[in-house]
Amino acid sequence: MKANDKKTLGTIYLILMSMALLSVTAVSADVQVTAVKHTGITIDGLIGDWDGVPGTKITMIQPMSPDNRMVDGLELRVAYDDSNIYVLAIITDDFDYNVTHHRNSPALAVLFAVDEAATPEMGGGAGYVDIWHWELDTGPGVVAGFNLLSGNDPVGNLDDEYALSIFDRHDDATANELYGSWAHTDMSAVGADGEWIFEMKRSLTTSDTLKQDAQFVIGETVKVSIAYWDPDETGEPGVLNGWTNAGHYSTCRDPATLDFSWIDVELEPVELIQGPEGPQGPAGSQGEAGPQGSQGEQGTVGPEGPQGEQGDPGTAGWTTYASAGALLLALVAVASAFMKK
Repeated sequence: MKANDKKTLGTIYLILMSMALLSVTAVSADVQVTAVKHTGITIDGLIGDWDGVPGTKITMIQPMSPDNRMVDGLELRVAYDDSNIYVLAIITDDFDYNVTHHRNSPALAVLFAVDEAATPEMGGGAGYVDIWHWELDTGPGVVAGFNLLSGNDPVGNLDDEYALSIFDRHDDATANELYGSWAHTDMSAVGADGEWIFEMKRSLTTSDTLKQDAQFVIGETVKVSIAYWDPDETGEPGVLNGWTNAGHYSTCRDPATLDFSWIDVELEPVELIQGPEGPQGPAGSQGEAGPQGSQGEQGTVGPEGPQGEQGDPGTAGWTTYASAGALLLALVAVASAFMKK
């Protein structure tokens, strides 16, 4: 091969190699959460029945003091079944609980956009948000929430609320359809290291017509934000100072740019595609059929994505990596062969 041809081929090789690498790095994106169909979850503060539901680690930052951070401090899992949506927030923080002063116990809020224009700042005046607001007035493992008379929970203080802005927040006018239970992985002593477990559920849809509840549709994406109040904000563990309203931590899509916008949660549909030997596993997120189960049996959804009974876990991200890696190896082999001529 002539020197000029080799030089030209080398240039083409480098360009194609760069394209392959770009196709790999393109899978990195803002924080995204996938909600999968999962049955058998009981609201009791125990998470063994969440096995198989994927979790996403998210950094939480105090908007008023952005240097205060809980790096990967939240693990968020979302699931659904035929009737309900389930939210599990696992937060890494020490144990503080005071039965008579809920500001000396943690508090949590889960916000969902009702209007497209609403912002995570309780709507920001641009649209309505649905708020699941929880201040711990009942002990671990006790179910809080449900009230047919209003969004208020007079016992457990897991309130079903809505807001248009931080100055316009209210309990739902009709009913509180929420159920929740909490626990901590080490409740042996105040200040013990561990993880807070906040487990909640609500019916997928409600009878609300006043923009007070988010309505969840399988196959669609919902916008969510999580806020967490740490009782150690104004004092040491066990000291009766507690959290302040403005001192909460919030989920952050990009800690480098302080992007506090919504987290996207996709309610992933379960699709069965009939194959010649029986139904295949759930369709992959790229619209392709999931790995086929053994002897045509139905595949199952694994913690990392759709998975056939005998198959390996698969997600769109891993598929992209594999495809790009195969392309890169093929390009290297072809280019090397030509360079030797």
